[in-house]
Amino acid sequence: MTGLKIIRSLALLGALTASLLADAPTTTVPAIQTPASPTYFAGKLVWANLYTTDVGAATQFYTRLFGWTAQSDPGHSSRSVMLLGDRPIAGIVTRSAQAGERAHARWVPFGSVPDVAAALQAADAAGAKTLHPVHSVPNRGDQALFEDPQGALFGLVHSSSGDPGEYRADLGEWTWAELFARDPAAAAKFYADVARYEIVPDHRTDDLNRLVLASGGYSRASVLPVPDRPHAHPAWLLFVRVQSVAEMTAKVTGLGGRVISEPKESAAHYVQAIIADPTGGAVGLVELPTEESTP
Repeated sequence: MTGLKIIRSLALLGALTASLLADAPTTTVPAIQTPASPTYFAGKLVWANLYTTDVGAATQFYTRLFGWTAQSDPGHSSRSVMLLGDRPIAGIVTRSAQAGERAHARWVPFGSVPDVAAALQAADAAGAKTLHPVHSVPNRGDQALFEDPQGALFGLVHSSSGDPGEYRADLGEWTWAELFARDPAAAAKFYADVARYEIVPDHRTDDLNRLVLASGGYSRASVLPVPDRPHAHPAWLLFVRVQSVAEMTAKVTGLGGRVISEPKESAAHYVQAIIADPTGGAVGLVELPTEESTP
């Protein structure tokens, strides 16, 4: 994927940390895989949470844009679960806002690991900062969240119901991820050490600073340099598969969001764009070729 503008990071990481710690283990969340499966895919990104100061505004935006439906959480009034059909695919969670702070949000991916405690220990040893220590969540399994050495947030999870299978993403599902880093090689090595990814060159480009994190024979995410622009910070960016990127971006402004990167066709013949929801959460859109697999 090409370079793009990244919205400003959350103004104060402490406010986000406080929100995460308030997200108690008793919170009611859906199982990642239904029906339960004994199969796991280490390194696969199996969940995402949006941390935002306005759950209602973000929820309304995504339900209207992607056709997701919202399910309130009876165990935690300040969050909602987003479903595609009957499949839960993301959470939207309240975080605290500081006085005078603009309402910025951040999507955070959660990667499957066989042992969350061991992966978090490896992350800490490699310079990460733990934001939410290992905790067990009913229906979900073990989870943790950290800030990597360059400032991007990443979650770890070992699902108690197994992981979703390996298949081409349906419309409305997460299909790709990109990690923007100050030092892509160092960032890739960090995640390889923590989640046992294989680091391979991104063959879609001649740029040696673009790498791919792979596991189990599947590409999981790109790692590329942070754009040289004001307020650009290391961060993960998640992409949703859509039928028409042009049609989706045309709806964004009317729903209160904004288009960060206009639709553009890549050398791999897929179309992409970057948008932001009304609370500032950035998300990518991808329109895949009919006969090709996801990037």
